[in-house]
Amino acid sequence: MTGYACVVTAAGRGERLGAEMPKALVPIGGRAMLIHAVSLMRARPRISGIVVAAPVGETENVRALFADFADVTVVTGGESRTDSVRAAVAVVPDDVAGILVHDAARPFVPAHVVDTVIDAIEDGADGAVPGIPVIDTIKEVGPDDVIVATPRRASLRAVQTPQGFRADVLRAALALPDADATDDAQLVERVGGKVRVVPGHPDAFKVTTPDDVARAEALLTERIAHAD
Repeated sequence: MTGYACVVTAAGRGERLGAEMPKALVPIGGRAMLIHAVSLMRARPRISGIVVAAPVGETENVRALFADFADVTVVTGGESRTDSVRAAVAVVPDDVAGILVHDAARPFVPAHVVDTVIDAIEDGADGAVPGIPVIDTIKEVGPDDVIVATPRRASLRAVQTPQGFRADVLRAALALPDADATDDAQLVERVGGKVRVVPGHPDAFKVTTPDDVARAEALLTERIAHAD
Protein backbone atom coordinates (compact mmCIF):
# COMPACT_ATOMS: atom_id res chain seq x y z
CA MET A 1 0.00 0.00 0.00
CA THR A 2 1.25 3.44 -0.87
CA GLY A 3 0.19 7.05 -0.69
CA TYR A 4 -2.08 9.03 1.57
CA ALA A 5 -5.62 10.32 1.35
CA CYS A 6 -6.91 13.32 3.26
CA VAL A 7 -10.41 13.67 4.68
CA VAL A 8 -11.47 17.29 5.18
CA THR A 9 -14.32 17.74 7.64
CA ALA A 10 -16.52 20.64 6.65
CA ALA A 11 -19.96 19.73 7.97
CA GLY A 12 -19.92 21.89 11.12
CA ARG A 13 -22.66 24.48 11.49
CA GLY A 14 -20.45 26.99 13.29
CA GLU A 15 -23.02 28.56 15.60
CA ARG A 16 -20.32 30.37 17.58
CA LEU A 17 -19.16 32.10 14.40
CA GLY A 18 -22.59 33.66 13.93
CA ALA A 19 -22.45 33.35 10.13
CA GLU A 20 -25.48 32.87 7.90
CA MET A 21 -23.82 29.91 6.21
CA PRO A 22 -21.91 26.77 7.25
CA LYS A 23 -18.58 27.71 8.79
CA ALA A 24 -16.48 26.01 6.11
CA LEU A 25 -18.05 28.23 3.44
CA VAL A 26 -17.30 31.51 5.21
CA PRO A 27 -14.93 33.50 2.97
CA ILE A 28 -11.38 34.34 3.96
CA GLY A 29 -9.76 36.69 1.50
CA GLY A 30 -12.67 36.21 -0.89
CA ARG A 31 -12.44 32.39 -0.98
CA ALA A 32 -14.32 29.89 1.15
CA MET A 33 -12.34 28.69 4.15
CA LEU A 34 -12.79 25.16 2.79
CA ILE A 35 -10.99 26.02 -0.45
CA HIS A 36 -7.95 27.25 1.45
CA ALA A 37 -7.84 24.04 3.51
CA VAL A 38 -8.22 21.75 0.49
CA SER A 39 -5.67 23.68 -1.56
CA LEU A 40 -3.10 23.22 1.19
CA MET A 41 -3.59 19.45 1.20
CA ARG A 42 -3.61 19.14 -2.59
CA ALA A 43 -0.18 20.79 -2.67
CA ARG A 44 1.47 18.10 -0.53
CA PRO A 45 3.11 15.55 -2.87
CA ARG A 46 2.40 12.47 -0.75
CA ILE A 47 -1.35 13.14 -0.65
CA SER A 48 -3.00 11.61 -3.69
CA GLY A 49 -6.65 12.36 -3.05
CA ILE A 50 -9.00 14.48 -0.96
CA VAL A 51 -12.46 13.60 0.36
CA VAL A 52 -14.57 16.48 1.66
CA ALA A 53 -17.39 15.83 4.11
CA ALA A 54 -19.80 18.62 3.17
CA PRO A 55 -22.47 20.23 5.32
CA VAL A 56 -25.89 18.57 5.08
CA GLY A 57 -27.85 20.33 2.35
CA GLU A 58 -24.74 21.83 0.77
CA THR A 59 -23.25 18.78 -0.98
CA GLU A 60 -23.97 19.94 -4.53
CA ASN A 61 -22.78 23.46 -3.81
CA VAL A 62 -19.51 22.11 -2.43
CA ARG A 63 -19.12 19.77 -5.42
CA ALA A 64 -19.45 22.80 -7.67
CA LEU A 65 -16.55 24.47 -5.84
CA PHE A 66 -14.27 21.56 -6.81
CA ALA A 67 -15.77 20.65 -10.19
CA ASP A 68 -12.43 21.13 -11.94
CA PHE A 69 -10.40 18.98 -9.51
CA ALA A 70 -10.40 15.28 -10.32
CA ASP A 71 -8.60 14.43 -7.08
CA VAL A 72 -11.34 15.89 -4.84
CA THR A 73 -14.41 13.82 -3.93
CA VAL A 74 -17.33 15.29 -2.00
CA VAL A 75 -19.68 13.33 0.26
CA THR A 76 -22.43 14.44 2.60
CA GLY A 77 -21.25 14.77 6.18
CA GLY A 78 -23.12 13.57 9.24
CA GLU A 79 -24.59 14.96 12.41
CA SER A 80 -21.35 14.45 14.36
CA ARG A 81 -17.71 14.80 13.48
CA THR A 82 -17.23 11.03 13.69
CA ASP A 83 -20.21 10.44 11.38
CA SER A 84 -18.64 12.80 8.85
CA VAL A 85 -15.22 11.14 9.05
CA ARG A 86 -16.79 7.69 8.70
CA ALA A 87 -18.76 8.77 5.59
CA ALA A 88 -15.62 10.21 4.00
CA VAL A 89 -13.34 7.29 4.88
CA ALA A 90 -15.87 4.91 3.33
CA VAL A 91 -14.98 6.22 -0.14
CA VAL A 92 -11.20 6.36 0.39
CA PRO A 93 -9.49 3.72 -1.78
CA ASP A 94 -8.58 0.53 0.06
CA ASP A 95 -4.95 0.63 -1.10
CA VAL A 96 -3.85 3.84 0.63
CA ALA A 97 -1.25 3.49 3.37
CA GLY A 98 -2.54 6.30 5.55
CA ILE A 99 -5.40 8.72 6.02
CA LEU A 100 -5.15 12.28 7.28
CA VAL A 101 -8.17 13.98 8.83
CA HIS A 102 -8.19 17.77 8.69
CA ASP A 103 -10.61 20.46 9.86
CA ALA A 104 -11.73 22.86 7.15
CA ALA A 105 -11.80 25.43 9.95
CA ARG A 106 -7.98 25.29 10.13
CA PRO A 107 -7.31 26.80 6.70
CA PHE A 108 -3.71 27.93 7.13
CA VAL A 109 -1.76 25.05 8.64
CA PRO A 110 1.90 25.38 7.59
CA ALA A 111 2.93 22.79 5.02
CA HIS A 112 5.75 21.47 7.18
CA VAL A 113 3.23 20.44 9.87
CA VAL A 114 1.42 18.22 7.35
CA ASP A 115 4.71 16.69 6.26
CA THR A 116 5.78 16.02 9.86
CA VAL A 117 2.53 14.15 10.56
CA ILE A 118 3.12 11.90 7.54
CA ASP A 119 6.78 11.42 8.48
CA ALA A 120 5.74 10.11 11.91
CA ILE A 121 3.45 7.49 10.34
CA GLU A 122 6.17 6.41 7.96
CA ASP A 123 8.48 6.14 10.97
CA GLY A 124 6.17 3.50 12.47
CA ALA A 125 3.55 5.37 14.51
CA ASP A 126 -0.07 4.21 14.28
CA GLY A 127 -1.04 7.84 14.25
CA ALA A 128 0.32 11.34 14.68
CA VAL A 129 -1.25 14.61 15.76
CA PRO A 130 0.25 18.09 15.83
CA GLY A 131 0.18 19.74 19.23
CA ILE A 132 1.43 22.85 20.98
CA PRO A 133 2.30 23.24 24.67
CA VAL A 134 -0.50 24.50 26.92
CA ILE A 135 0.30 27.95 28.31
CA ASP A 136 -2.51 28.35 30.85
CA THR A 137 -2.90 26.24 33.96
CA ILE A 138 -5.74 23.77 33.38
CA LYS A 139 -8.24 22.83 36.08
CA GLU A 140 -10.53 19.81 36.08
CA VAL A 141 -13.82 20.62 37.79
CA GLY A 142 -16.74 18.57 39.04
CA PRO A 143 -20.48 19.07 38.36
CA ASP A 144 -20.57 21.75 41.06
CA ASP A 145 -17.67 23.66 39.45
CA VAL A 146 -15.36 22.81 42.33
CA ILE A 147 -11.81 21.97 41.25
CA VAL A 148 -11.04 18.27 41.56
CA ALA A 149 -7.62 18.12 39.88
CA THR A 150 -4.86 20.24 38.38
CA PRO A 151 -3.01 18.33 35.63
CA ARG A 152 0.69 19.00 35.22
CA ARG A 153 0.92 21.64 32.52
CA ALA A 154 4.23 20.28 31.22
CA SER A 155 2.54 17.07 30.10
CA LEU A 156 -0.39 18.76 28.31
CA ARG A 157 -0.69 19.59 24.62
CA ALA A 158 -3.42 21.39 22.71
CA VAL A 159 -3.84 19.27 19.60
CA GLN A 160 -4.58 20.46 16.09
CA THR A 161 -5.13 18.92 12.68
CA PRO A 162 -4.32 17.31 10.33
CA GLN A 163 -4.29 14.14 12.36
CA GLY A 164 -2.82 11.22 10.44
CA PHE A 165 -3.22 7.48 10.90
CA ARG A 166 -2.38 4.18 9.32
CA ALA A 167 -5.43 3.48 7.19
CA ASP A 168 -6.19 0.08 8.73
CA VAL A 169 -5.98 1.47 12.27
CA LEU A 170 -8.33 4.37 11.55
CA ARG A 171 -10.83 2.09 9.83
CA ALA A 172 -10.80 -0.24 12.84
CA ALA A 173 -11.34 2.69 15.19
CA LEU A 174 -14.29 4.00 13.17
CA ALA A 175 -15.86 0.53 13.26
CA LEU A 176 -16.17 0.57 17.06
CA PRO A 177 -19.85 0.28 18.04
CA ASP A 178 -19.64 3.35 20.29
CA ALA A 179 -17.32 5.36 18.04
CA ASP A 180 -17.84 9.04 18.71
CA ALA A 181 -15.23 11.56 19.76
CA THR A 182 -14.17 15.17 19.38
CA ASP A 183 -11.01 14.06 17.59
CA ASP A 184 -9.97 10.92 15.79
CA ALA A 185 -6.95 10.20 17.96
CA GLN A 186 -9.35 9.38 20.81
CA LEU A 187 -10.87 6.58 18.75
CA VAL A 188 -7.50 5.21 17.69
CA GLU A 189 -6.39 5.22 21.34
CA ARG A 190 -9.41 3.04 22.16
CA VAL A 191 -8.26 0.29 19.78
CA GLY A 192 -4.79 0.33 21.28
CA GLY A 193 -3.12 2.48 18.65
CA LYS A 194 -0.05 4.46 19.64
CA VAL A 195 -0.49 8.07 18.60
CA ARG A 196 2.53 10.35 18.60
CA VAL A 197 2.35 14.11 19.15
CA VAL A 198 4.48 16.12 16.71
CA PRO A 199 5.16 19.87 16.83
CA GLY A 200 2.16 21.95 15.83
CA HIS A 201 2.10 25.64 14.94
CA PRO A 202 0.14 28.74 16.03
CA ASP A 203 -0.98 29.28 12.42
CA ALA A 204 -2.96 26.03 12.66
CA PHE A 205 -5.54 27.71 14.89
CA LYS A 206 -9.20 26.80 14.47
CA VAL A 207 -11.55 29.50 13.18
CA THR A 208 -14.40 29.49 15.70
CA THR A 209 -15.38 33.09 16.45
CA PRO A 210 -15.59 36.36 14.46
CA ASP A 211 -12.26 37.38 16.00
CA ASP A 212 -10.71 34.24 14.50
CA VAL A 213 -11.97 35.27 11.05
CA ALA A 214 -10.19 38.59 11.45
CA ARG A 215 -7.04 36.78 12.57
CA ALA A 216 -7.24 34.47 9.53
CA GLU A 217 -7.69 37.45 7.19
CA ALA A 218 -4.60 39.10 8.70
CA LEU A 219 -2.55 35.91 8.38
CA LEU A 220 -3.53 35.49 4.73
CA THR A 221 -2.62 39.12 4.00
CA GLU A 222 0.75 38.59 5.64
CA ARG A 223 1.45 35.43 3.65
CA ILE A 224 0.52 37.10 0.38
CA ALA A 225 2.83 40.03 1.18
CA HIS A 226 5.75 37.70 1.95
CA ALA A 227 5.14 35.75 -1.26
CA ASP A 228 5.63 38.85 -3.44
